[in-house]
Amino acid sequence: MRRHIKTSQQKGFTLVEMLVVAPIVILAIGAFLTAIIAMTGEVLASRASNTLSYNVQDALNRIEQDVKLSNSFLATNNVTLDPTNNPTTTNHNQGYNDDATAFTSIGGVSGTSLILNMVATTTNPISTSSSYVFLKNKPNDCSNPQGNTPFTYNIVYYVKNSTLYRRVIMPNNYTDTTNTVCSTPWQQPSCSPTYMAAQAGSVFCKTSDVTLVSGVTATNFNLQYFNGEDASSVNTPAATTTDPVARGTALQSATTVGVSIDAQQTAAGRAIERSAILRVSRLDSNASGVATITTDGVPAAPKVSSTLSEPTNVTFTWPKVTTATGYTFEYQIGAGGWNTGFTNKPTQTFTVTTATHQNVVNARVTAINSAGNSGYGTSSVTIPLWTPFSLENGWTDYSPPYAGAAYTKTSGGVIFLKGLVRSGSGTVATLPAGYRPAMNIMFENSTNQTGGRVDIYPDGRVYMSVGSNAWFSLDGIAFMPASTSFTAVSTFANGWRNYSPVSAAGWQGAGYTYDGAGRVELTGLISSGTDNAAMFNLPAGYRPDAYMHVLDDIGNSGAHYSIDSSGNGQAKGFGTSYLSLQEMFYPAGRATGASCSTQWCNLTLLNSWQFYGGLYSTPQYTKGLDNIVLLKGLINGGSSAGAQIAILPAGYCPAETSLQAAASNGVWSRLDITRNANGTCNLIPSSGSTTWLSLDEIRFIAEP
Repeated sequence: MRRHIKTSQQKGFTLVEMLVVAPIVILAIGAFLTAIIAMTGEVLASRASNTLSYNVQDALNRIEQDVKLSNSFLATNNVTLDPTNNPTTTNHNQGYNDDATAFTSIGGVSGTSLILNMVATTTNPISTSSSYVFLKNKPNDCSNPQGNTPFTYNIVYYVKNSTLYRRVIMPNNYTDTTNTVCSTPWQQPSCSPTYMAAQAGSVFCKTSDVTLVSGVTATNFNLQYFNGEDASSVNTPAATTTDPVARGTALQSATTVGVSIDAQQTAAGRAIERSAILRVSRLDSNASGVATITTDGVPAAPKVSSTLSEPTNVTFTWPKVTTATGYTFEYQIGAGGWNTGFTNKPTQTFTVTTATHQNVVNARVTAINSAGNSGYGTSSVTIPLWTPFSLENGWTDYSPPYAGAAYTKTSGGVIFLKGLVRSGSGTVATLPAGYRPAMNIMFENSTNQTGGRVDIYPDGRVYMSVGSNAWFSLDGIAFMPASTSFTAVSTFANGWRNYSPVSAAGWQGAGYTYDGAGRVELTGLISSGTDNAAMFNLPAGYRPDAYMHVLDDIGNSGAHYSIDSSGNGQAKGFGTSYLSLQEMFYPAGRATGASCSTQWCNLTLLNSWQFYGGLYSTPQYTKGLDNIVLLKGLINGGSSAGAQIAILPAGYCPAETSLQAAASNGVWSRLDITRNANGTCNLIPSSGSTTWLSLDEIRFIAEP
């Protein structure tokens, strides 16, 4: 028989059990929650404490980095805050109260603030590719700005609303590469976060101030200044509130700052506090003199100086004027009007090339910037009448009372030489460009009591071709420069023609022109015609008023040719190999009277000298507008060949004794013009003949 047994199973707690267990569970849960809350509070407080520690240390790190790169501590921001409230173009809102209120290092509305003057850089200043931003044209342009004043700005560490901030203050024109800076700074201006959040559009500030540490009150950000990295004594005046001027002066001498930050906050119901201190020095303790950019005033007048370069170029220069962005240069030659060299350019030099000897050249320079123009800076130069030669090949000046070798160009455009030299050979000296003939020309002059020959070439060489190095005279050599336009003698007579070229440049062909003082200038070398016969004929207007005897070189000998009042040029008995025509004279029509600078004046002859008579020229003298004195006349009958001929009045004499070459009885002779103490001068033949002596070749420049 099987039995079926039925079993019964019961689950859960009884009511009694529940009543016993429930309080225990509730207590356990409460304890657990309490533990969790306590643990969370500790974590939050610890995290806040760590964050606060980090922020305090980060603030000190930033301060350390900025102080090291700064050039001075400031009592107040030296970047001027624009009182005009234009948020897009001015730094008005960079002040302490989001306006133009200045920051102060101690006292004032901003309380204790660390204000640093900084040099702007082209990139991050810790980058190896970074370089300073320099001010434009202070004093150099931006192509070479290394000597210019650096562009500076301000960094301010300040406390407001229990928070420590870092602000960058920039001048209004910090991006003006046209007038102010050579490059755009990497640094950018900042304003308070509150102000920036309220702006709807473009503003001058490009970013918000850096928020460094909250929980810092005005009394918990403290600064002490020292005059050296190892100094133990505090620079007390640097932190005084009673004398802002003394504070600013003291801050300029301070090189080190001690900074303490005490930050207090509450996190998860717990008070947390972190304090830290820093002592840091500026890396360049001598940089406090670097100033910030300021608004330029009207520049000072330039200080102009001048140099004279051979022979008549005057170069005016002036140093950079601080704040000037350009200059205007004007010049005046003699009594003429003012000419403009250039207007409002950064150029600091100008060369006047259009003056001549004895001109007074005046210059005036104006400095310019956006604030206006300076007064005139001026300079004046008188160009000497003569430029001394640089003698070559052993040649030296003879000695006073004879002139040193020199050259000039008169206002009439004539190149004139003077001087007595000795001891050399060949090329005596070289004329500069503008003082050279177009082709080879030849002169008969005096050398050691005989005739000598001087050739002048287009490359400027003054060459003694025939003569003695005991002494050689350059007096009276005169010709027109290469730029002169001559009318060529087109018709010759009796076989005469232009000489065949003997060098690459060749000899100047026969021609005639007027110079700037109204004289006729003859030039050229001719050859191969019949002696004692007509060579050519000058047209009306280019003829003398009477028969002239012209000394010149004929086949390496001193001889002469003639020109009569009909314009006929005639060779006079000394061969046909070649004949040099170099001569100057006034054409017929110049009156005779008492005004010797516009007319011919009669010479008072001495020692039995007399006018030869007939169709020959009367003994007279005159002076042109360019002070060239010409003599003319044929004389004879002197008491001796060396007897004094006449006395020229003061104002019509050379400065030194002049040894001139003349024609006398058909050959070379020497005529000395000696100056007296009263400024008059004597005409004395040193050689020659009393049969006849021509004054038609005599020419020199009168000097005071």
